[in-house]
Amino acid sequence: MSNTAASFTPIEKLGRKGLIEKIAAEFGRHGEGLVFGIGDDAAVLDTKSGGHPLISSEIYSEGVDFDLTYTPWNHLGFKVISMAVSDIFAMNGKPEFIFLNLSLTNKISVEMLTLFYQGVAHACSTYNVRLAGGDFGASHHTCSVAVTVYGTAGVPVYRSGARPGDAICVTGDLGAASCGLMILLREKRHFETAEQTVFEPDLSPFEYVVRKQLVPEARFDCIESFRASEIVPSSMSDISKSLVSTLLEMMDSSKCGCKIFEAALPVHPETRNTADELEKDIDTFVLYGGEDFELLFTLPESQVKTFADRFRDFVVIGKVEPKEHGIKMLTAEGHLMTLS
Repeated sequence: MSNTAASFTPIEKLGRKGLIEKIAAEFGRHGEGLVFGIGDDAAVLDTKSGGHPLISSEIYSEGVDFDLTYTPWNHLGFKVISMAVSDIFAMNGKPEFIFLNLSLTNKISVEMLTLFYQGVAHACSTYNVRLAGGDFGASHHTCSVAVTVYGTAGVPVYRSGARPGDAICVTGDLGAASCGLMILLREKRHFETAEQTVFEPDLSPFEYVVRKQLVPEARFDCIESFRASEIVPSSMSDISKSLVSTLLEMMDSSKCGCKIFEAALPVHPETRNTADELEKDIDTFVLYGGEDFELLFTLPESQVKTFADRFRDFVVIGKVEPKEHGIKMLTAEGHLMTLS
């Protein structure tokens, strides 16, 4: 997995104006809901679609949120968009426009940025959003990417709506992304020790977990199924940090307690195999790993079966309880432990 480009065109050769023109040519300046996008002082949006406007911003820093040693530029482009739109989906919304601001060092070439924007374009197509603008800046040491996403929601869903008796549900499976990160960090250490010039480890045995780390997909399919079922969750959030931290935030906002069941937590077989390879407890990844970008939501128990008839990629992992019950997990061995 190499980030080495076939050629290296310094950004100053194109210049800021030339780079903007290159991106505008790729993504366009006009479209549905977009009166005028890339190329002026601000984007002009048509907000006739109605609904509640939603705006979310994220910033990703090299060395903290991503590592260019093992992150291909096209994967980075896809990932930053996925992470941004996930916040809008978590509010039961529909993302519509993306604004990207990049701070770049002189080690970044036009070819690298072209790969980055190819990933951005793939993500925009996947989530049916448009890149509407952004800016470039210079940095002496590391790169950063700031993303702002605009969307709308007919009925916004907050973290604070869970009520005692609601079922606690989660989409997909958990722990894979953080498991994949551990593999990538391990291979990076081997790469640095061996003093190789190109980072090209054999990651095929860990393809599932590495892909979940490098190219996560936001769960728009679940949101579409909510709309088709005419079901609105009582509360919802995306699992960007960890299951436990997201659950604690949701229950705190809802002023409720809960009980989840360790045996019900969804784990992909490849994640379990990789945890064994790393000689780590699988619960470390499932409960406390981050960047899964699955959706954690609550539903009245009466709506669970109705939703499951339309959307199958979720499981019930617990139940909302009164606040005084605390936030607990029943382990596979039958012990009740407090989560924190």
